[in-house]
Amino acid sequence: MDALSTDKGQVPEYFRYHQKTALLRTFLRHPMTRVGLPGLLIIAIAAVLGPLLVPYGADEPDLAAIFAVPSWSHWLGTDQLGRDLLARLLEGAQVSLSVAIIATLFATVLGCLYGFVAGMGPVWLDRIMMQFLDTLLSIPVLLLVIVAQAFGESSVLKVIAVIGLASWMGTARLMRTECRRLMAADYISAALVGGASQFRLAITHLLPNAAAPLLVVVTVGVGQAVLIESTLSFLNLGVPSTLPSWGNLLGNGMSSLLGGAWWMVLFPGLMIVFTVASINLVGDGLRDIVDPKRRAGL
Repeated sequence: MDALSTDKGQVPEYFRYHQKTALLRTFLRHPMTRVGLPGLLIIAIAAVLGPLLVPYGADEPDLAAIFAVPSWSHWLGTDQLGRDLLARLLEGAQVSLSVAIIATLFATVLGCLYGFVAGMGPVWLDRIMMQFLDTLLSIPVLLLVIVAQAFGESSVLKVIAVIGLASWMGTARLMRTECRRLMAADYISAALVGGASQFRLAITHLLPNAAAPLLVVVTVGVGQAVLIESTLSFLNLGVPSTLPSWGNLLGNGMSSLLGGAWWMVLFPGLMIVFTVASINLVGDGLRDIVDPKRRAGL
């Protein structure tokens, strides 16, 4: 059979493959992506390989170089214990990015489950769940996180759980909207008539078709999680102070700023801004590719 022929009205694999590659090329050529993606790759590589290349350990003190200004010996200077700031920033990248990514994945799973139940359930259940969701969305996320973190001892797992539990609402609303839209499609009705279970329907049909907008939400959510973790750690409500996260380094640097140690604040702040900006730029590029109206203007 010819490669361009169709089978039961389905789109040939040839066209699906070239459609995906065309979208990928458009995404890589997007102005936002050209700026954000290289920055994101640099940060990821630095977080993975950076601590192995720096000659100093993150917790290795140098009493002869306390509050040393940036120099050839210590490129970004040292802190109040003589620890190399570059080594601590690279170590903090692993902590901050790991917390942000895991918390975002946790929030994504929760949001998808909630959205599936609301979008595939009866109308009365959907209304109740959406009213509850609107109530949660009316409360500032940062306020929820700060209140939750104020109780009990701080730990990395607690920070991940709190950020995830406070960040799933947007994903839930998106998934619910996509489910309601897709449930009205003819192929969904055919699958229901064919005896497809709710679980199979969600995994086989709904989730793949909602994957594109969901990817945008997840990408932007990682940047928001980085900001939340940095804010909590800056307020001593995040990861334990013994771990060099970006928020902890920024908070410690504020106490040294009046003494003239400007590098203690400048470089952690730049890392946070650069990372979040790169993630948001990639998210904007994805949004333009996913949205047909935006993609038509590219």
